[in-house]
Amino acid sequence: MKLLSCRTHALTAATALALTFAAPAMAGRVYLDNLKADGHYSRFIVKYRSGSEPTQAPNPLKASLSAAAERVALPSELKQRLGLKPLRAMILSGARVVATDAALDRSQTETLMRQIAADANVEFVQIDELQTLFAVPNDPVLSKQWHYADSAVGIRGPSAWSMSTGRGAVVAVIDSGVYAAHTDLAANLLPGYDFIGSANGLGKLCTEAGYPANCGGSGDGDGRDANPEDSSKMEHGTHVAGTVAAVGNNGLGGVGVAYEAKILPLRVSGNSGVNLTSDAADAIVWAAGGAVSGVPANPNRADVINLSLGGGAPCTQAPVYQAAIDSAVANGSVVVVAAGNSNKDVANFSPASCNGAISVAASNKKGKRSSYSNFGATIDVTAPGGEDSFIGPSATEGIISTIGGNKTGPMAGTSMASPHVAGVAALIQSAARAKLSPAQVEHILKSSARPISASNCSGGCGAGLVDAAAAVAAARNATP
Repeated sequence: MKLLSCRTHALTAATALALTFAAPAMAGRVYLDNLKADGHYSRFIVKYRSGSEPTQAPNPLKASLSAAAERVALPSELKQRLGLKPLRAMILSGARVVATDAALDRSQTETLMRQIAADANVEFVQIDELQTLFAVPNDPVLSKQWHYADSAVGIRGPSAWSMSTGRGAVVAVIDSGVYAAHTDLAANLLPGYDFIGSANGLGKLCTEAGYPANCGGSGDGDGRDANPEDSSKMEHGTHVAGTVAAVGNNGLGGVGVAYEAKILPLRVSGNSGVNLTSDAADAIVWAAGGAVSGVPANPNRADVINLSLGGGAPCTQAPVYQAAIDSAVANGSVVVVAAGNSNKDVANFSPASCNGAISVAASNKKGKRSSYSNFGATIDVTAPGGEDSFIGPSATEGIISTIGGNKTGPMAGTSMASPHVAGVAALIQSAARAKLSPAQVEHILKSSARPISASNCSGGCGAGLVDAAAAVAAARNATP
C-alpha cells in the first residue's frame, strides 16, 4: 500500500512537471493595429496583472523589462543602446508607461512588444501613441466645404483625417487635365499624360452630335504627349482633382478628401468637354500599370482610378470599357465612376454600369439624391454632388474645390460625387495594414455607408452615403 502511494505521488509529480513544460503561461495580448509601416516608436503602455510582482516593487518591474530587452532580436548596436526602462505608473491598475532610448521601426517595435508580452505577468502591450486633436486642416475654405463635414449630409472627413490622410496612395484622375500650376494642387501632382489623339477636333462626329467641329481636340496643337495640362480650359479635371487631393494644411484655399495622396492626372477630355471611348479606355489600362502602344510605361501605378465621365449606353454595348476596367481591377486598381446627370437609371450609362466599377450617385445639402443624379439598382454608393442654382453653380449648395485662376469655386454633378469616393478609397488603402483588393475596398465602402431612406432617394442610392470615418476604421481592422 505504501509503495502504491509513492508511485501515485511520483506519477502526480511527473504529470505536473510535464504539464509545466507542455503548457507555459499564455503570453499577454499585443496590440499592433496602430503601427504604421513608416513609423518609429519608443514609448509603450504595459499592463501587468493586478497583484503581480512587477506591480509591487521597482526591482521585479525592471527585471521584467530587462529580460525582454535581453531576449529581443535586434542588431547588436541597436540592442546595446535600447535602454528599455519604466517611466511611471498609470491610473489603470497595473499599467506602466515604459520607454526605449532608441526609436524602433515597425518590425523592431513589434518584435520588442512580443517579448515584453511573453512575461506571464503581462496582460497586454500597446504603443503609447502620439495623438492630436481631430486633424482638421488649417485651409481657410474648409469651413465652406459642407460636403466633408462630420454631419448627417457630409462624409465625416474630419473624423477620418485623425486616422488617415491618404499618404502613400496614388489616385488617377481621368478627365480634362489639370492646371498644374495651381498652388493647392501642385505639391500633390505626379507626372501624368495627355491621351487625346486629335489635335484639331473630331469634325463631323462633333457637328452631327451638335458640338463645334473642334470638339474633343486637344487645344494644345499636338496629339498624345506627356503634358496633361487643361489646354481646353474646361476646369472640370482641376475641380475633380482638388476634391480627391487638394493639398491640406498649407493655409490656402480648400482641402481634398485624401489631402496627402498623390494625383496622377490623365487627360482624355478636350474641347467642349468631349472625349473618345478609345482614349478613356487606354487611360484606364495605363493608369493601372498596363501597357498601351506608343505610350511610355507608367512609373506611378494608381491605387484608385476616378472617372467623372461617360455616355448614354449600357456597358453591355461598350465592351471596350468593360475590358479596360477588368484589366485595371486585375492589376489591383479600384475604379470609381460617376453615375451620370440625367436623372435616369444608371443601367443605361457607361462606364458607370460596368462590372467591377464602383458607381456613385450624388446627394445634396439636404441629404437627398440630387435632382439630376442617375439612380438604380446598380448604384453602389452615394456621395455629395450638390445642386446648381438657376444661374449656375451655387456657392452654398455646390461642391467647393480647385478651379482656374488659382482659386476655389463651386460645381455640381455626379462628377463631383465620384471623387469623394475615390478620395475615401485612397484613405482606406493608406490606413490598411497592407494593400487591399478592389473587392475589399468596395465592400468596406458599401458596408460602412449610411443608408439613405427611400423618401430621400427615389430609384435607389446604393448602400447609402459614403462615410469616410467608418470606412477608414474598418480598413484598419481589415485582413488583406
